[in-house]
Amino acid sequence: MKTFSKILIAFLLLFSANSYPVEITPILGYRGGGEFVDTTTNEKHTVVSSDIYGLIVSWPYEHGKTYELYYSHQSSDLNSINLSTSSTDTVNIPLTIDYLHIGGTAPISRDGGDLKTFVSGGLGFTYMSPDVTGLESDLRASFSLGVGLKYPLANNIAFRLETRGLGTLFNSNSSIFCSGGCTLKVNGSVFFQAEVFAGIAIGF
Repeated sequence: MKTFSKILIAFLLLFSANSYPVEITPILGYRGGGEFVDTTTNEKHTVVSSDIYGLIVSWPYEHGKTYELYYSHQSSDLNSINLSTSSTDTVNIPLTIDYLHIGGTAPISRDGGDLKTFVSGGLGFTYMSPDVTGLESDLRASFSLGVGLKYPLANNIAFRLETRGLGTLFNSNSSIFCSGGCTLKVNGSVFFQAEVFAGIAIGF
């Protein structure tokens, strides 16, 4: 998460030092779990659905399109994990999931009304960090696709509502959270999550 924070701060400093029109949107929302399948036990381990918060920094491109830097953070749990080879007991492990994507939006319609609808997307990284001594964090490539709307509230202020699907890429039979041994050996190529969020977009 520290690495993501440094990158985000660097982008904010870059745009504050130039004359680009920038829009900043703090967001709050809710993210649906996602699951891993352990290839050793064939058991499913679900990430518990929970709240998210984050920030979107955007700047105009052309014909209503924008470029965006998207960051979101989730504090959750990964359920039913066996941390010991000598025991069958399982526990839920605290897990934070951060997304950092560079992408943008494109308008769905250009009817000129106040309500603006758009599609969104981005490419970047997912950072998964288990809060358990002896387990390591995992950084993976990821993507997102979404749809949303914006409605002006005042000059340079708008309400934004959006839903996104997020996919994190894994090689088939990947190992994650490794430190000496590996906590999970997972099958499949994509870890999916879905979220909905709202925020107040402020233009500068």
